[in-house]
Amino acid sequence: MTWKHLSLSVTGKSHSDRNEPGQDYCRTGALRFSDRDFFIGLAADGAGSTTHGGVGAEIACETLYLKILSVIREGDNISSVTDDDIRAWVTAAREAIATRTQADGKRIKDYACTLIGVVATSDQALYFQIGDGCIVTSDGTGYRTIFWPEQGEYANTTYFVSDDTFLTHVKIERHEVAPDEIALFTDGLQNLVLSFSTRTVHDGFFRPLFAALRKKPNNGFADLTTHLTALLSRDDVNARSDDDKTLILAVNVQVS
Repeated sequence: MTWKHLSLSVTGKSHSDRNEPGQDYCRTGALRFSDRDFFIGLAADGAGSTTHGGVGAEIACETLYLKILSVIREGDNISSVTDDDIRAWVTAAREAIATRTQADGKRIKDYACTLIGVVATSDQALYFQIGDGCIVTSDGTGYRTIFWPEQGEYANTTYFVSDDTFLTHVKIERHEVAPDEIALFTDGLQNLVLSFSTRTVHDGFFRPLFAALRKKPNNGFADLTTHLTALLSRDDVNARSDDDKTLILAVNVQVS
C-alpha cells in the first residue's frame, strides 16, 4: 500500500477584498523509509484577529513536519510514539513561534493559529488537533470525524497553539487500522462539509473527490487541484464562508 495525496489553500474573500494574504498553511508528504510508506498531513489556520497568524501557521506546520520526519527517519514505528511525544512536537512548534515573535518584537498571540495533524502508514494512524477545523476519514463504510471542531468560550472563537493552556486542548487519537481515505480541512470549510446539528459528514462532498484522486496518476493532480481551487473560490461558496479554505486529501492505494 502507498499514499496518494493533494493539498491546497484558497485565500478567503474576507482577506482578498482587503488585499491581505491568506492565513492558512498546510504541509504534506508521502514518504518511504525502511520499506514502509508514510503519509504526513498538517494544516493550520492563523487566527483572523491576528496580524501574523499566517506566519504562525507556517512555522507550526514546518516545525511539526521536521519533528515527525525525524522520528520516521530514525526507523521508529509510529506505534511507539506516545501521547507525550505528540505533546512535545506541539510544544516545539509553539517554542519556534515564540522565537520568531521575540525576533520580530511581537507578542505570541499575534501569531495565533490552530493545528491539525495526521501521521499514517498502511496499517495504523495517529491524529492530533488543537482548535477548530477537522479530520475526516473513511474505511469504505462511510465518513466520520476524528475530533469534532473545538469551539471557544465565545461565539466564533477557538483554541490556539499560542494559548498558555495549549496543552490542555491537544486532542490525540490513534488507530491500529489505517483508513482508506483521509481529509483535513480548516474552519473555512467546516460549515460547508459538516452538519453541526447532527454532527455528521456530508459524504456527497468527499466521495467524488476521493474517487477522482484515486483515478489520477501520481503526476496528474494539477488539473484536480485547479478544479478544487476554482470550486472553493466560487461566489456561492464565498457567500457561505468567506474565510480561508485549506483542504488536504489522501488515499491509501494498492500498488501492483
